[in-house]
Amino acid sequence: MTKIIGITGGIASGKTTISKFLKTKRFAVHESDLVVRQLYSKPNKKFLNHLKKTKLFNAIKKNKINKTIIREEIFNNKTKKKKLEKFIHTEVRKSRNKFLSEHKKKKTKLVFLDIPLLFESRLHNICDCVILLYLPKKFRIQRAMKRKGMKRNILLKIIKSQLSDTYKKKKSNIVINTSKSKKETFKMILKSINYIIGPNA
Repeated sequence: MTKIIGITGGIASGKTTISKFLKTKRFAVHESDLVVRQLYSKPNKKFLNHLKKTKLFNAIKKNKINKTIIREEIFNNKTKKKKLEKFIHTEVRKSRNKFLSEHKKKKTKLVFLDIPLLFESRLHNICDCVILLYLPKKFRIQRAMKRKGMKRNILLKIIKSQLSDTYKKKKSNIVINTSKSKKETFKMILKSINYIIGPNA
């Protein structure tokens, strides 16, 4: 039986770093953010047409998408935000379902789902265990502000739109503080995996 481990955490809590590390250790990892990044970096006709229908024309130039413009527009317009999120969530879900189906057929023992909005989307219900990557808000803001095109007012809106760390901690099986060094964080992740697998694995 395939065990599904959910990995979540607020913006800039270290999810991408952990997912990359798990991949180096040959674990099967599905990253929701990676699907989204690929969608934006290599937009297909379907996505471009959806952006046009959602009246996000300003964000498209020569079939390339400006994410900064999209962020600003959707966080100032709930209708546009809802329409765009619905499309993206559908694409991510298709990719995730395909990933799970393939690994269940292969009888992979352990798979990881890196999902930023795991609790918001109620996807913790499909997981056997949830690992929360926790980083105090002030440090997350510092990290996120280093990202290209990120603006403080938009960042604060993103944080506000997500569930609180207090709620996520209560709902998670394992909480890992990512304010330590990468080496220490990686050690804690591996320790958590050993605990999940159990001594009789």
